[in-house]
Amino acid sequence: MVEYAPEPMLAAVGPDIGAVMARWYAAAGVDLRLATGVSSVEEGGLALAGGSWLDADEVVTAVGARPRLDWLDGSGVRVDVCVEADEQLRASVPGVFAVGDCAAYVSARYGRRLRFEHWDIALHAPEVAAANVLGGSEVFDPVPYFWTEQFGRMVQYAGLHSASDRLVWRGDPAGETFSAFWLDADGRLTALLAVGVPKDVVQARRLLAGGATVDPDALADPSVQVRAAVLAG
Repeated sequence: MVEYAPEPMLAAVGPDIGAVMARWYAAAGVDLRLATGVSSVEEGGLALAGGSWLDADEVVTAVGARPRLDWLDGSGVRVDVCVEADEQLRASVPGVFAVGDCAAYVSARYGRRLRFEHWDIALHAPEVAAANVLGGSEVFDPVPYFWTEQFGRMVQYAGLHSASDRLVWRGDPAGETFSAFWLDADGRLTALLAVGVPKDVVQARRLLAGGATVDPDALADPSVQVRAAVLAG
């Protein structure tokens, strides 16, 4: 596995969780080459940046996606890498809506325009767009969510954290199951990641939706229900 970033899934989960995941690769016998670029894909393998060679019978690339929007040139629809939509998924041209991977919507929850390539967004955004096409005024502003399976581990993430948020571990990240929570400077829960602990995800998503402020010590204690870590006030 050749990864250009210094940790696996760095953009999605950050360096601390990425470092935990890197150990999973080693335990599974996967040779993980971090911070490694690929110069070219050639017959028989990969020419790596720096001049080394990696033999390979098959090569699978995962480089993300960028929407093809050139067909909108001259339409008046405002684009910047993707279609810019408001909180009701309306584009800049009346009667035009944008959803899914091609759209960036305005989020009042996070105070900025957001775009996600997650199935959860693609599943629920069309419901709001359809309601508004029919004359409604529904707002799309979910708590982001995605899941992935890594070496038999179910990994779920909800929310949106920043590098400055405080990380609180719940359980041992070296174990088979654990959770991690991020809190902002005011103690408000901004995101969580759970490995094999679905009940933490269910409870934390409700707290994220409500903008709850939590007690980090209670949150770090696996014997305390996540919902019980909320501070009154």
